[in-house]
Amino acid sequence: MSFFEVDGDACRRCGGCMEECPVLVLIADKETGAPKMRTGGEDVCLQCGHCVSVCKFGAVRLAPMPDGQFVPLDRGLRISGVQAEQFLRSRRSIRCFRQRPVPHDTLERIVRTADWAPSASHRQPVRWLMVEDPNATQHMASLVIDWMTELRREQPDVAKQYGVAGLIAAWRKGQDCILRGAPHLAVAYTDTATGWSDVDASIALTYLELAAHAHGVGACWAGYFIHAVRESEPLRVRLGLNDGQRICGAQMLGYARYGYHRVPMRKELPVRWIS
Repeated sequence: MSFFEVDGDACRRCGGCMEECPVLVLIADKETGAPKMRTGGEDVCLQCGHCVSVCKFGAVRLAPMPDGQFVPLDRGLRISGVQAEQFLRSRRSIRCFRQRPVPHDTLERIVRTADWAPSASHRQPVRWLMVEDPNATQHMASLVIDWMTELRREQPDVAKQYGVAGLIAAWRKGQDCILRGAPHLAVAYTDTATGWSDVDASIALTYLELAAHAHGVGACWAGYFIHAVRESEPLRVRLGLNDGQRICGAQMLGYARYGYHRVPMRKELPVRWIS
């Protein structure tokens, strides 16, 4: 069976699949006018599914991607621009969490939504570590404190830059300023050699954060944790990361203790229009 197939009867020769192909491996057959994959195209095809998704006549098939994996869009679920603006503007970084865990199925739906985050050349290099057990999440925070304590002893100038003294003092008083008492933690990592890994992971983490918001789950970037895990061997061991893997970011997850009722102001960022 061919890698790329077209139903000649259903195809309307509109050229949409050819024009939308990111790597331009589709060309028109000289005899039929129907799209086909050029010689050697299989070697560079990204398997992104654009050609199948853009064909409104259902004429295109891509062998590595079963038809059942292409879910028809429900136009009834499309939201307006105004709704989308409020959704995006209403997202808040949550730092006060309820101790009620998020159900596994909800966490699964959130992280699976991040599978659709765009990535360079559709490589999808991001891998996830989901810390689901609240006790394990708390242990991660304690390992960050251990790293900060060692940093304060071995590199006091660097420790001062991070302001670890106050964080350690707060921890000893029972206040978690590292992961804010979040019950869950999502960690994104890639292979060290992967190009554009930081960009791809940042996009995926943003998808995850917005998916969480859509499911009523609060999220916040775990900055102290990100710094620590890049330097702390015990943390890397606890996460099961090997030397060829690099953490790119992490998000705290959990139900917000407080609800927000207004959208705060933001300064308008500079925009330079070029014509």
